[in-house]
Amino acid sequence: DLGVAVLFVTHDLGVVADVADRVVVMYRGKVVEQGSVLSIFENPSHPYVKGLLACRPTFETKYRILPTVEDFLHAEEAKDGSLTLRERPNAMERLSNLENKHDPKDFRREPEQTLLEVKDLKVHFTSGSGFLRKTRQTVKAVDGVDLSIAKGKTLGLVGESGCGKTTLGRAILGLVHARSGIVRYDGAVLQASDMRSYRKRMQIIFQDPYASLNPRLTIEQALTEPLTVHQIGSGSSDRRERVVSLLEEVGLSSAHLLRYPHEFSGGQRQRLCVARALAVEPEFLVCDECVSAMDVSVQAQVLNLLNELQESRNLTYLFISHDLSVVKFVSDEVAVMQAGRIVETNEAEALYRQPQDPYTQKLLDAVPKSDLKELRERQRRN
Repeated sequence: DLGVAVLFVTHDLGVVADVADRVVVMYRGKVVEQGSVLSIFENPSHPYVKGLLACRPTFETKYRILPTVEDFLHAEEAKDGSLTLRERPNAMERLSNLENKHDPKDFRREPEQTLLEVKDLKVHFTSGSGFLRKTRQTVKAVDGVDLSIAKGKTLGLVGESGCGKTTLGRAILGLVHARSGIVRYDGAVLQASDMRSYRKRMQIIFQDPYASLNPRLTIEQALTEPLTVHQIGSGSSDRRERVVSLLEEVGLSSAHLLRYPHEFSGGQRQRLCVARALAVEPEFLVCDECVSAMDVSVQAQVLNLLNELQESRNLTYLFISHDLSVVKFVSDEVAVMQAGRIVETNEAEALYRQPQDPYTQKLLDAVPKSDLKELRERQRRN
């Protein structure tokens, strides 16, 4: 209405498709492609752009291993620092093979038992307001939640910001005090006095990889610390071997041992956070918005890593996110949370195809979708 021009900077391609008229794509400080939003999404020419579009999960994604930018693009750096970008041959053919070969059931073991069960869990916070803060207000962050997760499976937890997702995840781990309710792990009711013995079995991957690692510790020190605390390993040499093995498992190497967190990219730091969580060999991980700050290319790498680790270690995940496309990609079941309560739980495919609760439908309708038919209609109107 005001005739204002907007430069909208984002890594969310769904939002780009929803709000932009023209798109500029940058790679390593240079513009590699630009054009109308329809031309970029319908017929990208640069391999980097093709990779970006391919590696973002959508509601229609059928495979369990996401393609990455590296599947489409090979970058060669010369001695003078110049960069040559080449498209990998047959990239689209390999993408088609991914969809044909990787059925979701290939990556999911049948559940042996219910690993985690939550009954009527409540977490309330009280704050003061008014003169001298004498007026007390109670916030029901988690208000009578019931859920269960089968061993080796992923439960996705979605909902708008402030609905209580993170508080629920931390309450399950005993990181915040629950007012009432029961958390049953592997058949046993968790008590506050028992939590130390369960720490090795239950871990968390936090949202911010920049704040999750102590900047004063080398990577070797950061990964050795949980081993020392829980008395894992027979000595320093054994623990060092375990740390190297962890780094290799998450796609890094022993060359990174003596580096500090600030020397790594965001994606590498999150891999380090995953390695630290795995150091004590847990069975259950709370993944709290662990890919929300990443661009789609790095996000795809971390999501693939989590799927591979779940397959190799038979891990169980509570995957917390506001990104419904990502949640559908990783989850066997999905729970929808609103104002501290679970309003709907179902198998992922069924919930996205036929939501039962109006709030779930509202969330699904709000997801930006790069629908080519809609983009063509918008361009025709303009």
